[in-house]
Amino acid sequence: MLGSVFTKSLRDLRRGLAWWSVGLVGMVAMMAGVYPSIRDNPALNKLVEDYPEALKAFIAFGGSVDYVSGAGYLGIELFSFMVPLLFVIAAVASGAGAIAGEEERGTLDLLLSQPVTRRRVATAKLASAAVEVGALMVVLWLALWAGVMVFDMGVSAWNLLAASLTAGALGLAFGAIAFLLGAATGRRTFAIGLTAAAAVAAYLVNALAALVSGLGPVQKASPFYHYAVGDPLRQGVAPAHLLILVAVALVAAFAGIVLFDRRDLHSV
Repeated sequence: MLGSVFTKSLRDLRRGLAWWSVGLVGMVAMMAGVYPSIRDNPALNKLVEDYPEALKAFIAFGGSVDYVSGAGYLGIELFSFMVPLLFVIAAVASGAGAIAGEEERGTLDLLLSQPVTRRRVATAKLASAAVEVGALMVVLWLALWAGVMVFDMGVSAWNLLAASLTAGALGLAFGAIAFLLGAATGRRTFAIGLTAAAAVAAYLVNALAALVSGLGPVQKASPFYHYAVGDPLRQGVAPAHLLILVAVALVAAFAGIVLFDRRDLHSV
């Protein structure tokens, strides 16, 4: 029965996964196709160097602002904002809907009528959401690899995989937080809204920490700091920072499972 819950959850996510995949591939193809014109225009890099520090803080990925190199270009155009945004949105939607979505649709009682415990149902729902994020990571990596090969961007497949893994881990961290809030309250919209607000705050804290001295002490608490600081497009996987993101996801997921198991669901 646990397998049927997991399979059903995957079926529920398949259409969204297909559209997210199409969007990722299209975005990567478009950005990679523009790169040759950027690479052959060194004056653009000089222009970027003259940007205000506040703007550099928002567009930098891994602490470097460089439009000419393939890693710098992908970091600015994709990994500084668009990739994490898409992964966070996809993961938060799946995480919040894992339990709270079923509850709002009135189908949670059907799931709980199966001969499995609440914890196993929640685990199966979480596993399906994690599979969705994992599939998107693979799609992103393959699309990037193809773009880099076609347009000679000079970034290794390993570093592309490292950046994709880190983006997926960031998404999982916020997706697990959304799951926690949804499982604890049964309110999907609330879970999405609060997690989105937390993600925006975390992004701003990390981006502005170099400019606002008071934010320095709390910067390392931002998942976006651990997402970007290792510079995976140039340096590969940063194990310590990747593990921190995974740890946030696991702790939030476990807390959500426990709280869901203890909730009074008589009104569902």
